[in-house]
Amino acid sequence: MITRFFAKTETLAEKLNLDYVSDLNILDHSSAIFDFDSNSNSVSNLYDPQLFLHLLLDEKPDRLSFDLADGEVAKRASQVSKSNEVIAKAIGCKSHYRPNVLDATAGMGRDSLVMAMLGCKVVMQERNFAIFHLLKNALERLKNDSLSLCQQDSIQSLAADKQIDVIYLDPMFPDRKKTALVKKEMRLFKLLTGNDIDSDQLLLSALKSKVNRVVVKRPKGSSFLSDKKPSHEIKSKKFRYDVYLC
Repeated sequence: MITRFFAKTETLAEKLNLDYVSDLNILDHSSAIFDFDSNSNSVSNLYDPQLFLHLLLDEKPDRLSFDLADGEVAKRASQVSKSNEVIAKAIGCKSHYRPNVLDATAGMGRDSLVMAMLGCKVVMQERNFAIFHLLKNALERLKNDSLSLCQQDSIQSLAADKQIDVIYLDPMFPDRKKTALVKKEMRLFKLLTGNDIDSDQLLLSALKSKVNRVVVKRPKGSSFLSDKKPSHEIKSKKFRYDVYLC
């Protein structure tokens, strides 16, 4: 990873021990470049600029960034309620109860945001270096005290925590068998993360952590992780939540 542009970017390069460059033309398949957005007229963006990661996709330069404070993601978050989010039932929300959740596969942070807007305290873990820093930037711009983030491999850090009620897992979905193109954003994401080849082990680690509930988000029709049948399943239009009561 390398960074370019602006004093803030140079500071990030020093902090993360990355090379600092001034030209995106050096981008190739062996590198990716962090860059802060400089094109916004927003006053807030001057103090909390959006972080992008430039990389090649289909031999062409592209870029990836996460935004939890604007667009469709923010719109969904603003309309969240226990009645319109299936994930609320999956994690065990009640009328006067909201669990503390460990999102062990934070990714783009969207499910974590929904759970936070439901009223949960959410601890997010992400092991991928680039994804972690993009998500960290998104959270800095969001400014929501119900969400916290740490860079950790959850398989190695799912020790029992009395303050965590639910472990939420959303491993990378298997490649689609259909011919429909996957959204470019997800293709860029998967280019960075690859396949979650250890998702079975992640479930087994979660089940040993002594929390009350483990929830796994899966595509409809897919097999259970580690061939372990859940206590029950909750289905939405596109996904299935496998709920393990411990």
